[in-house]
Amino acid sequence: MKVLHVCLSLTATISGIVSPEALESDYQKLYKKIASFLYAHPAYKLTFSFEGQIFSWLAKKHPEFIRLLKELLSRKQIEVLGGGYYNPVLPLLLPIDRNGQIEMYTSELSAALGKRPRGMTVYGSIWDNSVVPNLYASGMEYVLLDTSIIPPAKRCALPLLLTEHGKSIKVLPVYRDFLPENEENAGSYFASVRKSLEKTLKKIGCALEEERVICLNLNTAQFSALLDSGTLEDFYETALEESNSVSFTLPQEYLHKHSALVPAYIAPGIQSDIAQWGINPYTPSENKSTFPVTIYDFLSTYNRNHALYDRTLYISTLVANCHGDKSRKKLAREKLWQAQTGKAFVCNPEGIFATNAIRQNAYRALTETEKIVRECLSGKREFKESVTSYDYNADGHDEYVCQMKSFDACISLKGALITELDIMHNTGNYADNLKRIEKFDKVDDNYERGLFVEHLFTRDEFADYKKGLPTGNGIFSQVQFSQVGFDKKRHEIKLLGTGEFDGMAQPVSLRKHYIINSNGFTVQYILKNESPLALKAELVVESNFAQTDFTSTDCNSYNAEIISREEKHELSAQTKPETLTDVSFVQITDASNDISFVYELNENADVTCMPLYFRRPQTDNAILQIAGTTFVSSLCWNVDLSAGMEMEKTINFTIITPKKRKGKRK
Repeated sequence: MKVLHVCLSLTATISGIVSPEALESDYQKLYKKIASFLYAHPAYKLTFSFEGQIFSWLAKKHPEFIRLLKELLSRKQIEVLGGGYYNPVLPLLLPIDRNGQIEMYTSELSAALGKRPRGMTVYGSIWDNSVVPNLYASGMEYVLLDTSIIPPAKRCALPLLLTEHGKSIKVLPVYRDFLPENEENAGSYFASVRKSLEKTLKKIGCALEEERVICLNLNTAQFSALLDSGTLEDFYETALEESNSVSFTLPQEYLHKHSALVPAYIAPGIQSDIAQWGINPYTPSENKSTFPVTIYDFLSTYNRNHALYDRTLYISTLVANCHGDKSRKKLAREKLWQAQTGKAFVCNPEGIFATNAIRQNAYRALTETEKIVRECLSGKREFKESVTSYDYNADGHDEYVCQMKSFDACISLKGALITELDIMHNTGNYADNLKRIEKFDKVDDNYERGLFVEHLFTRDEFADYKKGLPTGNGIFSQVQFSQVGFDKKRHEIKLLGTGEFDGMAQPVSLRKHYIINSNGFTVQYILKNESPLALKAELVVESNFAQTDFTSTDCNSYNAEIISREEKHELSAQTKPETLTDVSFVQITDASNDISFVYELNENADVTCMPLYFRRPQTDNAILQIAGTTFVSSLCWNVDLSAGMEMEKTINFTIITPKKRKGKRK
C-alpha cells in the first residue's frame, strides 16, 4: 500500500436537549482549546462536524471562535462539514424537508465562515439511497458514512460513488474499528492500521498499489482525552515524519487530488452500534439475518418512537398542504424541523433510547407547528374542527384522527383507546406512555397504555390491579374493536368490542361511544352480559398521563382533586396507589403546565390513582435508570348483571387550559 491518507474529524453534538450551560461548558473545556491547538500548529489538519444548533450558539456567543475558524479555513488547515441543521434522520423526511434542513445549515455556515460546505455527515449513518438526489440538489459532493453499512466487498478504503435517478454522491468511509486509544504509540498504531487494511484488501481481491483513505471520527470526549494526554500531537508529528506512508488530510482536499472512485450501492441501514439495539427492545442483539437493520425496523421495535414518526409525518403533510400566508408557512416549516431531530427517533448515545424529555420536546414543537398552520388559514380554508378516519399509523387498520380547537387526538381500534393527545396549549403528547417490561421493571404490561383503556376484572384481579400489578386476561384492553357507526359531521364514533370473561369464558360485549367536542370527549359505555349466567366483575376505565416535567428523572407533576360523598379530597399518589370510593367528580392537574383534565360521571365510581416508573438500561452498560413515569387514574364500577342484561356508564371528559381557568375566575 502506498500512502494511507487519514481524515481526522471531530463531531460536536449534545446528547440531550441543547442547553446554554452545557454548550458553554463544552466551549471552555474543548472547543476553545482545540482552536488554540490548531492555530499553534499550522501543519495539523482537522475536519469539524457541528450540530447546527451548536454552531449557531457559537456564532452568537463566541464570535472570536468563529473568527479563528475562518483563519484556519483560509490556511486550508480545517474543513467544516454541513448536514441537516437539526441532525435529522433524513430517510424519514419528505424531500422538501431534507433539502430545507441541509440548506438551512449550509446558509448558516456560509454566512459565518464565508465558505459553503461541500461535504456532510448523516445522523447515525442512517442511510437510504433515495436521499442521493436531495444531497446532490443541495450542492453536496460527498458524505461520510460508517463502514458497517457498506457492503464488505466495497470496504476497500477508497471513496465510493453512489447514484440514484441520474444524480450521484461520493462516500468517504468512516472506520470506527480503527479509532486510536488514549496514550497509544503512534508508530505502532499506524503500522497496525496498514496491516489490517492490507489483509482486508487481499481478502476482497484489491490491488495494494493504490493510495488509500480512511476517515476517523471522534466525539468530544474521545478527542478531549487524546488532546489532554498528548497522544493527538504525537499522532500528528509521527504522520509528518512518515509522510511517505501516512498523511493527515481533509476530505475535500483528498477528493480534489485523487480521482479513484468505486461504484457501489449501499442498502438502507444504520451503523452497527445503533443497529444492534433495533432488533430486541432495549437489548443489544447480533443481527444474524442477511439483511441490514433499517430505521423502519428500529421504529417497529420501539412503539413510542414510531408514534412520534406518525405525528411528524401528519404535521409534515399539514405544512405541505398549507397555502396561506407564506411567511407563516416558512415559520411553520422551520418549527417542524426542530421536531425532526434524530435524537427524538433513535437514541441518546449516552443514555436511554429516545428519552421521554427529547420526545416530548419534539411533540411540543409539532403542536406549535400546527398552531402556526392554523393561523395561516383564512376564508374558505379557515380552520374547522374535524374527525377523520384513515390508517394514521400504517398498521393496516383505520384510526380516528380528531383535530379540534383545543387539542388533537388519535383513537385506535385496538383497545378503542386514545393513543395520542396533544393539547394546543404548547404541550407534548399526554398519551406518550411506555410499557413495563419484566426484564427491567419486574412485571410485564400486556396492553398499550393510553387514555380510556377498559378492563373487566374478577374481584381477585381487581385487588391485584389496585396494587399496581399486571393482571386480567385483556378484556377489553387487548380487544380489537369494530366500528358500528361513524358520523363525521357530529364527531361521533361508535365501537363494539367482544370477548370471553374469566375462566368460565362468559361472552361479554362493550359498546363504546365517543362524542368529540372542542374541549374534550363524552364517552358512553354499555356493558352487556351475553352469557346465560350472572356476571360479577369490576369494570375499570384507566387513563395514563405521561410525564411532562423533567426536572428530575422520577418527577411526578400530577395531583388529583376528587369529590367523594360531597367532600373534596386530594390524592397525590406520589409514591404508591391511593383509592377513594363513591366519587362523582375527578380533576387531574398537570402542575408543570397548569392544565387540568376533568371527569364528570353520571354514576359514582371508585377512583384509584398511582404512579408508575419505567426503568431502562443505558446504551453503554447494563445500569438501569428511570426512563419515564406515568400517572394512572382509574374509574372503577362494580358489575352485577343477570343473563342478557346490560349497564350504562357515561363520562364527560373536559380539558381545561390556563386561559380558560382565568376566564372562569373573572
